[in-house]
Amino acid sequence: MSAALRSPWPLALAAAVAALLAALVGTLMALLGAQLACMGGGGSAGPAPSRSALGEIPAARLRIYQAAGRRFDLSWPFLASIGTQECGTSGTCAGVNASGCAGPMQIAYVRKSPCSPGSGPTLWERFAVDGNGDGTKDVNELADAIFTAARILRQNLGAPPAGGSYAAYRQAACRYYGACADAVANYADEVMARAVRYGFGRRSAAAEAPQQAAVQGPACEGSALGGASGQAIVRIAERQLGREERPPGSNCTPYGPCEEWCSLFLAWVWEHAGVPMRGGTAPYAYSGSIYEWARAHGGRILLPGATPAPGDAVLFGWGPSASEHVAIVERVFPGGEITTIDGNYANRVARVGPYPPSLDVLGGEPAPVYAYAQPPGVGAAEGSVNG
Repeated sequence: MSAALRSPWPLALAAAVAALLAALVGTLMALLGAQLACMGGGGSAGPAPSRSALGEIPAARLRIYQAAGRRFDLSWPFLASIGTQECGTSGTCAGVNASGCAGPMQIAYVRKSPCSPGSGPTLWERFAVDGNGDGTKDVNELADAIFTAARILRQNLGAPPAGGSYAAYRQAACRYYGACADAVANYADEVMARAVRYGFGRRSAAAEAPQQAAVQGPACEGSALGGASGQAIVRIAERQLGREERPPGSNCTPYGPCEEWCSLFLAWVWEHAGVPMRGGTAPYAYSGSIYEWARAHGGRILLPGATPAPGDAVLFGWGPSASEHVAIVERVFPGGEITTIDGNYANRVARVGPYPPSLDVLGGEPAPVYAYAQPPGVGAAEGSVNG
């Protein structure tokens, strides 16, 4: 051993440098924590969990779905949706049901039962996995059941690798249930709609990180602004221009459930700009709900003849109970014409106009303007009607 290494001074100096680096890293992490969170942090494969997934699935259970997805190269949001369909988000469904299926993933367990009609080995017997590494395989243990279901889906039921098509995963859901739909459940469509809410169809967290400013980053932008602003709403909406349903005709988008989505898009943009819309976008699937929400939460309802502001919702139809469509005001011209950014316009996010609001149908909108809705905190406009 050298004299230098025996001396306490180099060791003390190294310790001091290490402490300084730790302090600097800690400070940097504190400063950048929000930005790193916005980039979807974590090292799990597949898409980052959506707000719906984080809000509905207990964290430990969510990690098991992600781990099983990694191990068997399967979409974890799809696997999580199957699990939710079979046993909810927090139940165990322990034991064997009357049909011969068992556990939280309701896997075929009893021979010569409705779940496993033949006399040969059941799916559990053929594919059981020790998911938690305790040396046993228990159909009622959460990790064992989820890992086994992932293996069954990939190796027996034709589920494609992670990133596979909506149609292929839907067909795997049909096979898991034994039918796409019956008198009990529209199984496959329910599974796929929930999978999309959980993050199915989004790019992996690692691949998506450089694009966060275009898709998920706006949530951070809104919070950085300390609340909603018309300019933030418009910027976020503009970044979505051209996004389409995937697959075409499915009504499936990142903005909410697989259903008509003009209002889901608007709610998503408002929320990402900092408008405090609780419960995700699903409660706002009907365009008239935007009118009602703004009126009930301190926003402003503007008459059709009023001058809207960028970021306002423009509502088309004959009133909140007969609402046909909703869009976001992008720009108001000196002559009164407006351009709008519309979700679900020919199955994509599109810019429409400029057009005079009184002639919006000629501009391509489906019905007359019946109101504008301004989110709380954005600012006042003429012709407001509250209460």
